[in-house]
Amino acid sequence: MNRNDQEIRNYLQQDSVPSYDPEKMQQTVRLARQAYCNRILSKRIGFGEFIRMQMHFIGHWVWFTQAALVFGFLILLTKCDFEQPDLQHVLLLFSAVSPMIALVGFPELLKSYSHGMEEIESCTRFSMRKLMGARMLILGLTDLFCLTVILAVSTAHSGELLLRMILYLFVPFNLTCCGCLTVLSHVKSRQSGYYCGAICALCVAVFVSLSFIKRYYEAAATGTWVIMFILTLVYLAVEVVQTFQSFNRFYAKEEAISVTWQ
Repeated sequence: MNRNDQEIRNYLQQDSVPSYDPEKMQQTVRLARQAYCNRILSKRIGFGEFIRMQMHFIGHWVWFTQAALVFGFLILLTKCDFEQPDLQHVLLLFSAVSPMIALVGFPELLKSYSHGMEEIESCTRFSMRKLMGARMLILGLTDLFCLTVILAVSTAHSGELLLRMILYLFVPFNLTCCGCLTVLSHVKSRQSGYYCGAICALCVAVFVSLSFIKRYYEAAATGTWVIMFILTLVYLAVEVVQTFQSFNRFYAKEEAISVTWQ
């Protein structure tokens, strides 16, 4: 025993412990533990704090990949000739980049299932529904930001073609998200990521092929693109709701720390 420990021991021995009832002491300890557990279980955190907490669990590769896709698109965009009215090159670029932007976030949504951790996550601090909802919100806002940057830079070169650019950008994106959300809603397994990758590859192949058929990207086909945009947007909204509701909880509501979604 060193000198400091001996000094501390001597200091503590100067005061005598007052008498106490052992049963009352045990009762106090038990009540303190119960009060602590009740406080933990009833603790609420704000929506913003919860979102910031979940952002730390999203892999850095997601942000790097999103940034690389946007910068790669912008580099290719500088080589395009916006004097051509048919916008074939724009449809070609949009068809290639927007499904990939949609795909990047889905491995983060599927990692609980690809690693077999969904049952553990559903029984931990936050409900599976809130965890997945937060991830969907973060990744969805990131995708929207990337698409907005791409659209803003594209329309800066040719603002009068804004409607067609919106359609060419969001129809492939919406369709890819619809397919991946359908997989996420109905096929929760280790193979879900492969299915989403196949859907993305199919969407890229289909829309890139359409860019080489003139009647699909000329002005006369705008009405068809508008209908496709509306249909995919409605289906996407339905799938988002159904996917969010499909994340069932395996334990009682009062056993989790609640999050105020407001």
